[in-house]
Amino acid sequence: MCVGIKFLLALRILITMPRPSLHSIGLVLVVAADLLWSTVFVASQIGLRYTNPYNLVFMRFLISAALILAIAVPFGSRIGIRKELTKWWTWGLGAVYAFGFLFQYMGQDLTSASDATLLSNLAPIMIPFLAVLLLGERLTAFHILATAISFVGLYFVAGFNPSLGLASTLGYLLLLLTSFSYALFTVLNKKHELAALGSSLAIIIAITAILAPFAIIFGGFGTAPLALPAEAWASVLYLAIPCTLVAIILYLRGLAAISASEAAFLFLLQILVGLLLSLILLGEVLGPYQVLGAALIVIGLLTGMAAKRRKTTDIALEQQ
Repeated sequence: MCVGIKFLLALRILITMPRPSLHSIGLVLVVAADLLWSTVFVASQIGLRYTNPYNLVFMRFLISAALILAIAVPFGSRIGIRKELTKWWTWGLGAVYAFGFLFQYMGQDLTSASDATLLSNLAPIMIPFLAVLLLGERLTAFHILATAISFVGLYFVAGFNPSLGLASTLGYLLLLLTSFSYALFTVLNKKHELAALGSSLAIIIAITAILAPFAIIFGGFGTAPLALPAEAWASVLYLAIPCTLVAIILYLRGLAAISASEAAFLFLLQILVGLLLSLILLGEVLGPYQVLGAALIVIGLLTGMAAKRRKTTDIALEQQ
């Protein structure tokens, strides 16, 4: 009896608790997506031991698309996937995102997981300025300061990485193009709001279709995937389901509730977690300058979030 009363009291507390705002939910969803994406670099490095970058990135999206099509047969009309696939911006944004993924895998194949973690995550520096140009968002002093601190941190992390002098220059350029593609996608997505489930699933199908010719022409995609060992397939399945299907849905749903600048600074989580996983799982050791750079990135992240909190507080005071 006592247990039942305690359960009812706990249930009442949960029911009467204030609901989190859409903005808070958006932050949680984007953070969850970024944490999943931070594991991509290690999983990709494992997959690249067994296949080329064209096939790996295509297999990642092909499996996701196959699962989506399985959902679309019974529920497609209700989710609206077909309708979303008729919209030009689904394919336009899909192309921007697809080339970002393609550049990332090509660049990582020429460098390392740590290099890919660092250089393909420079979007946080690019997004606030693209948001000013394309969305008319206003840069505050906090945003400029946060960007400057983050840039210095990324310079320490990347500029003092001993492996940079040994890896291919082409790999670095491809990873930088990855950052630009992700930044451009994040900003353009704010214009078209691909937050609905149907939009998220449709863009994965579009990315798969865009990547297919590259896998066939440059990757020699055919029966080779059937000969991959279990470790390679584990990498592909992990990349396809949690890191693609789940993460993209979380990211697009969350992005609709937060600003592009906020998404930029949350993107920095991928660097910190990705570097840590590269250290633990692949033995890629961080030097003292990289540790200093990671600390500066955290400070930049916190400064960027402070900018949003201050802006929200100012708006609330103006409305009183």
